[in-house]
Amino acid sequence: MKINKKILSGIIALILFFTGSYVIDQEEEKSSTVTNDQTSIELKRVIDGDTIVFIENDKEKRLRLLLIDTPESSTTKTGFAQPYGVEAKEFLTDYLKGKTLSIEYDPSHEKVDDYDRVLAYLYADGKLVQEVMVEEGLARVGYENGEELYLNQLEEAEQKADKINVNIWSIEGYVGEYGFNKKE
Repeated sequence: MKINKKILSGIIALILFFTGSYVIDQEEEKSSTVTNDQTSIELKRVIDGDTIVFIENDKEKRLRLLLIDTPESSTTKTGFAQPYGVEAKEFLTDYLKGKTLSIEYDPSHEKVDDYDRVLAYLYADGKLVQEVMVEEGLARVGYENGEELYLNQLEEAEQKADKINVNIWSIEGYVGEYGFNKKE
């Protein structure tokens, strides 16, 4: 009987060992969402639906999310917050909380614009944030040159959001070719 208990204990120990190793491997796989083309960053704050302040290598920088445009959330540029501007900022703020963030530059674009903002794709836990914003109907595709890495992917997401009239697409004539038409 004692031998059977030792064998049973050994089998249980092996099962626990292999189960534990599997769980650890899954956790490591889950947390490793930054690829070789991406650079890890730390979020400092969200300015609006398409602009954040981040820290990279202990340096604070502003990031303009490449290929998307969201309505203005403050009155600075337009004199009033545009429809869905505040919602876009709040959504982005909530969406980025607690996630592993990284950026990726597009070889067909400059890395910094005339306003000293980094121009890049933003990822949260491996998911392209620009695509999420477009799918939610809180951003339109814009400022493209036609050669970007994810342009087709974002345009497809935009077509779906437009088709179901979600958020910015629910206001007829609001989304224009070069921004958002005045709607107070």
